[in-house]
Parts: sequence; structure tokens; C-alpha cells
Amino acid sequence: MPGASWELSEGDELVTIRTRAVRVDLRRVADRWIHEVGPADGPPWLATVENPPDADDPSQVVSPVYQEVQHHSFDDDDRRVRLLLTGLLHKHHFSAVLTIEVDDSGATIVDLDVADRCRDAVSRLAATYEVRLAPGELEDATPEVATWSLGDASLTMAAIGGTGLATTAKGPRSMLAQAVAVISPGTFTHRLRYRWTWATRPGITR
Repeated sequence: MPGASWELSEGDELVTIRTRAVRVDLRRVADRWIHEVGPADGPPWLATVENPPDADDPSQVVSPVYQEVQHHSFDDDDRRVRLLLTGLLHKHHFSAVLTIEVDDSGATIVDLDVADRCRDAVSRLAATYEVRLAPGELEDATPEVATWSLGDASLTMAAIGGTGLATTAKGPRSMLAQAVAVISPGTFTHRLRYRWTWATRPGITR
């Protein structure tokens, strides 16, 4: 879209959305699409941790599985691009709306609204990421928001609408971050809503 704050490129194995500062890659790996978020040029800050295809307990979802990616071009505007992700794992039917937006301050927001429709029992539904930043770069973490330092900018994961958030150290240069759904017994649709935000710090010239 001419003059837009984002650029989209689509291929059979890779879909990339770029804003001025951030790149979101959706990459086909084996039977699914994974996604990564990072700077416009350079290695990613974070990537999905995938649910093993042969997991022993299908009631526990490490991350939703997506086998199809569709661009919703009718919903684009100068600041926002939207994709629909769908997939199956055991008896789980996953769908997610992925929205990448640039707000008035120039921050890039990567928002995911996920649904898991499953007729079997679901004991845990999460979206899990490896954050390739040191635990010492985690500035603050609550059950709803975690923020990492990126020098003159910050990276924030926020849980929305009752979704929970958990972080744990994985090694000297990485962490795990999870958005975790509230499971309502007796219901067949469970939701996850969370977003990643890159923003410059107040007082820093862009």
C-alpha cells in the first residue's frame, strides 16, 4: 500500500511484515508456520516455541499450531495490516487474528487474538516464546506485563482480557515468556489475547 507505515511480502515459505523498526517473519517449518519478531534488520528478539507433534498429553498446548496464513487485505489501512492464521493439532482447531500496527508515537504493536475450539478436555492453553535477551535485560514483570530493555527502546509483552503472563530464565542469554489462557471447565472455546510492543523510550529522539 503506497505511503503505508508497513510493507508486506508473501511467499510459499515466508511471509514478512516490516515497519520502520520491526520485522515480523512467518516461516513455514515442517507442517506449520512459526513466527519471529525482531529489528527491521538483524536477528530476531523472539520466536515461538512449538508444541511437539507427538506430545503425550493433547490436553496441554504449549503454543497454538498454524498451518495456513491468509492476508486480510480488505482490512488494511496506512498503519495496520492483518493476517488470519488457522491450524489443527489433535482435536484442537486454532484460529488467530494477527495485527501489526504502528501507533501515533511510532511504536510497533504485534497483536494476537487466538481461539482454540476443542471438544476434548483442555487443561492448559498457552502461547510460548523464546525471548533471546538476557534475564538481566528484563526490567519489570507482573502477571500481565513484562518489559525488556533494548537500549534506547523497549520490548513489552502484555496479556489482555484475562489472559495471564509468565516469564522464566532459560539460559544466560534467553528467557521463556508465556501467555496463558484461563480455562473454563465445560466450555469448548478458549481464548488467548496478548501483544508485543516495540517503542522508543520517552525523551529519546527517533
